[in-house]
Amino acid sequence: MIMDISSNHDLLNQLKHLVAENESLKSRLDEYQYYISIKEKEIQELRLQISSNNEAKSRLDNQVMELELLQNYMDDMEQETAGAVNRELDLQQEVGHGISLKHQLDDLKQQYTFLQTQSTDLQGQLQELKNRNLLSQQETSRIAELQSLLADAEQERDEWKALSDFKEEK
Repeated sequence: MIMDISSNHDLLNQLKHLVAENESLKSRLDEYQYYISIKEKEIQELRLQISSNNEAKSRLDNQVMELELLQNYMDDMEQETAGAVNRELDLQQEVGHGISLKHQLDDLKQQYTFLQTQSTDLQGQLQELKNRNLLSQQETSRIAELQSLLADAEQERDEWKALSDFKEEK
């Protein structure tokens, strides 16, 4: 009879310990669920940023194409201007045309310089977006890790609950 009382007392202590641990696990689970909901909101925001980043990259690509076209056009204009200077010596009537082309070339050089500055700025922005994207990927990885930890905690909780239920059935 003393053995039964001691055994019952031990079982009761174990049950109290399991209940307390189960409550602790429930509290941790609530914390993890709150953290996951915050991270899911952050992921959504990062996805929106990535979409915005893709649009900015597309604009940058278009501007780079425009710069290349402008560079080709400037090369053509420089060649045409050089030809006009040679013809100027031979044909006085083409003088006006050559001067006009030179002004256009100067204007294009100014535009080219401006676009180069914009390109440099956009490349900096693109690098910043790439950095943000990397951070986003790192946070996504961390969230996956936390979700795995949460799943492990839930499994552990379920095992403790099953053990508790099993002991209650005895």
